[in-house]
Amino acid sequence: MTAPDPTTQFEQIHVGSLVDEARRQIRHHILTGRLRPGERLRDSVLAEEMGVSRSPVREALRLLEQAGLVEKTNNRSYRIPAFAPEDVHELAALRAADEILAIRTIVTKRIPLDRLTAAIEAITAAGSDPTKALAADAAFHFEVVRLAGLPRLAERYERLIDQIRLVLRANEIETWHRTPSVAAVHQRLLDLLQAAAEGGDVTELVRAWEDHVLRGMAAPQVLAPI
Repeated sequence: MTAPDPTTQFEQIHVGSLVDEARRQIRHHILTGRLRPGERLRDSVLAEEMGVSRSPVREALRLLEQAGLVEKTNNRSYRIPAFAPEDVHELAALRAADEILAIRTIVTKRIPLDRLTAAIEAITAAGSDPTKALAADAAFHFEVVRLAGLPRLAERYERLIDQIRLVLRANEIETWHRTPSVAAVHQRLLDLLQAAAEGGDVTELVRAWEDHVLRGMAAPQVLAPI
């Protein structure tokens, strides 16, 4: 009998909310690439590995389906989605729209950017580890959206963030070592944001930010350049 793969083996759940913990573990395996696009998930198998009944696992999968991280198949199991090009393009356009609104709001209100310095430091600390760096990358952009102080915008963006991370992982992992420093790229964005907030060129900021978002999701053709 083949031994279980330690990179995909789930932990037993002992305390806390069973649904929340099951959701956390499955989400972690998806976003770190331990579960790959197209891979099927059966609640009975997951429940056995986690040492819980099927009910909390089913609810966890339902919540993950709402977040776009799993999709239901014809035989009532779930699988990790492999996004079609049109899905990626839509996500890229939505992400660009949300982030551009956020940075323009930050500039208009002259909101202090101190919180973004820590986000850059987290990217730097991730070093050359693609999984950690991608998580820190996503955290930086989410922090930008939250910084704008628009709760409905932040809520909408949060519903997309995990799908965005899946697309980023698919696009960036293979070319990671051929790209410039992730921290340096984001520091330039922060510098442009700071300059615009101090009365500099907002158009340059918007152009650079939009290009960064769309190219990062391999969808530069989705919107005409500003």
